[in-house]
Amino acid sequence: MAISAVAGAGAGVITNVVTAHPNLALWIGLGVLVIAGVGSQVWLSTLDGSPVVAASGAGSVAVGGSVKGGIRTRVSGRGSVVAVPGDLGGVVAGGAGSVSVAGDVEGPVNTDVRGREASS
Repeated sequence: MAISAVAGAGAGVITNVVTAHPNLALWIGLGVLVIAGVGSQVWLSTLDGSPVVAASGAGSVAVGGSVKGGIRTRVSGRGSVVAVPGDLGGVVAGGAGSVSVAGDVEGPVNTDVRGREASS
């Protein structure tokens, strides 16, 4: 967890500096810190045995447990297709208006996606 905290703090500082004085080295440093933060969080989530719960895309919903009541998503306009890493071994809702629930849903699930998604 300390790696994530340090990477997050470093990314914050470099973001401030790179916006004031942009240069390639700072952008590379920012990218490295972001990757380190994300990588350490993914690694930590696999260690604790909890399933991965990931929602990517406009209006997407991912729930690691059960839902009491319904789920409704509304998405309009052009959104981008978000790539979701394959075989996460958990609950993944990838794409505009997508819904994924690990447990039970006690109610209706409604999705309303209007417009087209931009292809990647």
